Amino acid sequence: MTSSSGLPGRGLGAALTPGVAVIAPLAGSRHAHALHDRDLTPVAVDPVTAATPPSHRGAAADDGYAHVITYDGDLRRTLKKLRAVGVGTVLAASPAGVELAERIAWHLHLPGTGVPGSASLRTDPGVQAKALARAGITTPHTLRTSRLPEAISWADCVPARAYRLMPAAFGTGAEVAHCHSSDQITRAWPRIQHAALRHTGTTALVLQELVQGHEYMVDSITHPGPGGPQHTITSIWTHQPPAAPGRPQRHDLLHRRNLLARRLSIEVCRALDALGVEDGTITSHLVFAPDQGPLLLSARVNTHRSHADETVWKITGMDPLDAALEYTRPDSGSPGPRITRIRLQVPRPPGLSTVPVGRLQALPTVKCLDTRPSPDPFTTRSTRPSYEIVLSHDSRDAVEHDYHRITALTALDHVSRHLPDR
Repeated sequence: MTSSSGLPGRGLGAALTPGVAVIAPLAGSRHAHALHDRDLTPVAVDPVTAATPPSHRGAAADDGYAHVITYDGDLRRTLKKLRAVGVGTVLAASPAGVELAERIAWHLHLPGTGVPGSASLRTDPGVQAKALARAGITTPHTLRTSRLPEAISWADCVPARAYRLMPAAFGTGAEVAHCHSSDQITRAWPRIQHAALRHTGTTALVLQELVQGHEYMVDSITHPGPGGPQHTITSIWTHQPPAAPGRPQRHDLLHRRNLLARRLSIEVCRALDALGVEDGTITSHLVFAPDQGPLLLSARVNTHRSHADETVWKITGMDPLDAALEYTRPDSGSPGPRITRIRLQVPRPPGLSTVPVGRLQALPTVKCLDTRPSPDPFTTRSTRPSYEIVLSHDSRDAVEHDYHRITALTALDHVSRHLPDR
């Protein structure tokens, strides 16, 4: 995300409604809605070049944008149109829009996530691993390749308990798999490569050593400062992958004032410098290895905005959009309500289900049940639909009680037949 010096909160008159360029939004993106709520004018830029994944073409047509500008490879013409509508801010609204957003911000003389031409440092875990290694930051063994024989040969030379196989570019719908052998890598390869090409436009995959340890998601925001980029950690979440197929995936918000949070924060800030992050929001995925400490697995520009996201941001009082626009500054990490996010996959085809969604929504700590959650590229998942539940309460026991009720309600079957139509 990028911001200029002429936005509300930085001295702009309240009567003006500056334009915000939203680059490569996906269908159903809530960026236009959020910007309208802030009296800003959302302007979508839809890329339609040969390299644009089909899922990103024409996605903004009916999503409430004041203007929709088509980018067909002619950057000069696109910049002229953006200047004409008074754009003063540039936001990447999907992983596919990061590189273009950085180029547009550069040419409009606005702060950008990073220097144009280096977007892979913020969108590609394979490129990230090499950059971190050059900076002296330890990471799990990682290979980036489009060739299955090379991947198998590498795995034979780098024995590990298991490997994480994923697309080299973050994008909607592309699967991440855990593989324990060369045979499993071989079986998963064509499926993931096909999904990567369809959704991200590249066939390159990343094979990464699966390190044992507790996993964490760390959200950060960066602002330009007099001495260089200033990184602030805004939230730290535990990351608990599903224990079995069909079981919940759980994230718990941690307080940022303890030794663990400090160690994770220091490692993330070091990584952000190595990845050339100059502005905007980043979500980092780390594992805390018992014998090595925190290791960065990957990082991505934070582009998603779902109902579940907005519910969490309302509870915490820290919406990354407001922080990027400098309406607010991240707080000091003072204790607040307990927050837990639960993601469940929906079977396809639907199985027999007897659990009504209404029973989940009626639980006392449930603040949101989102049937269109943001994509999560950091975990093992399939392309099946999923939904997300946000729990929050001042009492840890109340959250735990409802979490166990949810796991009990979904233990025998899934709730897909009772979800609202998408």
